[in-house]
Amino acid sequence: MVTALILVFIFGTIIGSFLNVLIFRLPAEESINGRSQCRSCKHKLDIADLVPVLSFLYLKGRCRYCKDRVSWQYISVEVITGLLFTLGYYMVFKDAGYSSFSLGLDYFRMIFVISVLIVVFMIDLKHFLILDKVIFPATFLLFLIDWSIYWIGSGDILESVPVTGVLSGLIAFIFFGLIYLLSRGRWLGLGDVKFVWFLGLAVPWPLIFVNIFLAFGIGAVVGIFLLLTKTKKLSSQIAFGTFLSASCIIAMFWGQQIFSWYLNLIGFHS
Repeated sequence: MVTALILVFIFGTIIGSFLNVLIFRLPAEESINGRSQCRSCKHKLDIADLVPVLSFLYLKGRCRYCKDRVSWQYISVEVITGLLFTLGYYMVFKDAGYSSFSLGLDYFRMIFVISVLIVVFMIDLKHFLILDKVIFPATFLLFLIDWSIYWIGSGDILESVPVTGVLSGLIAFIFFGLIYLLSRGRWLGLGDVKFVWFLGLAVPWPLIFVNIFLAFGIGAVVGIFLLLTKTKKLSSQIAFGTFLSASCIIAMFWGQQIFSWYLNLIGFHS
């Protein structure tokens, strides 16, 4: 298991390196094809400059050619992706006596969702944008993945993830859409409204409830902290997609436990 976790972490850092390409290039409307280059001196980077985590550490966070500092985003996204992939692998396979095809599909679905959430989190954090070119294809692909998993595993169609996911996304979309309309876009951006379709598929009911509840809770705490430290004003823009993304990951990993705890808290379970 330890060897598998190490390999998964390495794989995660490689995917994280690709996610960095999307995070940097998509908002700038740059092609994701072609060789990477230093964003300061524009020098084309060699393979030795692109080894996830290790290149950043070896070069001490500086470009090999112009010696300018490299954004900490590179190593942060690589490490976080590696850690989340590793945690996901452990949670999926920890109780399995052997690897199975169905568990492999579940894990593939999980790392796909994690990858999309990381891209949305970082782009929204940096640019206050949730890009259609990210969430529309991602939502469609996740729907196809869920249908594929359903057809392979069969089961009750009404209780399947594709159906519950679509219904969860629809309810969340209506809820967020009403907030957007009533506030005239002051409380939520239109990108947040469209993003919840993906979240509804990623963590269907009851986990979508946990996702949204945590997002508003974390957002409120962070917002109050920023106001108290005078980092933000009441009129300042907040990247709510970052809270939705982070909360979705929490809901995906521990949402059922959180939901059960909440039911116990309000007296629905002993």
